[in-house]
Amino acid sequence: MNDSWIQSILVPAAMFSLMFGMGLTLRVTDFRRIAAKPAATMIGTLLQLVGLPLIGIALALAFELQPLLAAGLVIVAACPGGMFSNMYVHFAGGNTALSVTLTASATMATLFTLPLWVNGTLSYVGGGTDVQMPVLRTALELGGLTVLPILIGMGFRSRRPEAMAFERWLTPGAAIVIVGAMVSEGLQRPELPTAAARQSALPVILFSLITIATGLIVPALARLPIRDTVTIAVELIVKNTLLGIVLAMRSLDFDAMIPIVVFSMIQTPAGLLILVVWRLLARFGWVEPPDAIAQA
Repeated sequence: MNDSWIQSILVPAAMFSLMFGMGLTLRVTDFRRIAAKPAATMIGTLLQLVGLPLIGIALALAFELQPLLAAGLVIVAACPGGMFSNMYVHFAGGNTALSVTLTASATMATLFTLPLWVNGTLSYVGGGTDVQMPVLRTALELGGLTVLPILIGMGFRSRRPEAMAFERWLTPGAAIVIVGAMVSEGLQRPELPTAAARQSALPVILFSLITIATGLIVPALARLPIRDTVTIAVELIVKNTLLGIVLAMRSLDFDAMIPIVVFSMIQTPAGLLILVVWRLLARFGWVEPPDAIAQA
């Protein structure tokens, strides 16, 4: 990979800022909710950290994706939910506390689970490729880009609650920098990876559909309230894809970003569609109404 200052300094700084912004939105009480709602939290976390990566690996094998595209699909599957999932759930009247808890707990666990899933995938489908993701180094790097800035952000907010206002411009600004770096990386390539994008499209679309179905069916079978079921489904489909893009850029190669970019174009419409359908069903009295309807 091209170890330019963009990848070695600018992108990590932007990711650090993004996760610092997430930390500004979190409190210690958000983590205490794990014990308060053990069933919903355990189901959502297991699906996020174990269920979806297994689905991603199965699809990569079924479609015989080349190693880097398979790694990119598994990165998508293993990435935690992001701040946007919390925002969508909150404004739609879902279980905001559960959404925040799932995002926070999965983000903390990801620094251990994500490199293991990706490295295992590369070892299994590599076919002799020498592309590997150093597990320990990647875990330490993820910790420095996720857990550390989140903890700093939480500590900063606890001392200066008004600092939460900075998140409104910090998060979009960091996201723009990361996307700009990804575009710059792509423009430096002699050929656009259109073939790889076509190869990734169907597996990513199927992964998205299976993810939505899993997020709705499994919690429903566990007899969770509809608010929790919808919240888990949104949390699973709306992911922190910027973290995946940064990881692919720094630890693998540009091709590994392609499934992540394709998924990023699907996740927001899919997450919003789940919430819109829920609100429509609630309006007709067919399901439990979201909190926001009473205030709308």
